[in-house]
Amino acid sequence: MMNRKHNIEDILDKGIELFRAQGYNNTGIEEILKATGIPKGSFYNFFRNKEDFGDKAMARYSERQNTYIETMLNDTSLSPFERLKKFYLSMIQFNEGESCSKGCLIGNLAQEMGGQSQLMSQAANRYYNNWAQLIANCIEEGQESGEIRDDISAIELGHYIHNSFNGSLMRAKAGQDAAPLHLFQKVAFEFLKK
Repeated sequence: MMNRKHNIEDILDKGIELFRAQGYNNTGIEEILKATGIPKGSFYNFFRNKEDFGDKAMARYSERQNTYIETMLNDTSLSPFERLKKFYLSMIQFNEGESCSKGCLIGNLAQEMGGQSQLMSQAANRYYNNWAQLIANCIEEGQESGEIRDDISAIELGHYIHNSFNGSLMRAKAGQDAAPLHLFQKVAFEFLKK
């Protein structure tokens, strides 16, 4: 028998995939229950309601993304500029592997629920700010080593680059075509280079 913590993680992981594939409003609690094989009572032992579930799913997704970003951007075998290029290229390849059909959970839910749920909107904004800071830390290293432009602050560049990537990801999802992501990669790194 699985313990409570494992059950919550399994439920959230399945919910993340459902939300990424079909959106928040198109995913009902019954569908989550069916995908996870848990009874309704157990769901409400873990989550107050669907919005609470969505908030916790975003937190779990963000935690995994934080770990991934930190691993990629702390790889000192590469220069900061090369780390950033490798990180975004890996994100592009991941999305190509899904035929650009699912996108980022946080971006998807921010678009879908941003005007409907203050809880989820604030959470998305928090996660984006955190990711931009991780990216800015790497940019700052590159500015100090002289390979990334330093006429714009690292945090502004971090936000700008990651916002641009997310806009490109949205366009790629809309057309189920990676061309906007490859255009981002080409232009963003010309823009960042000192």
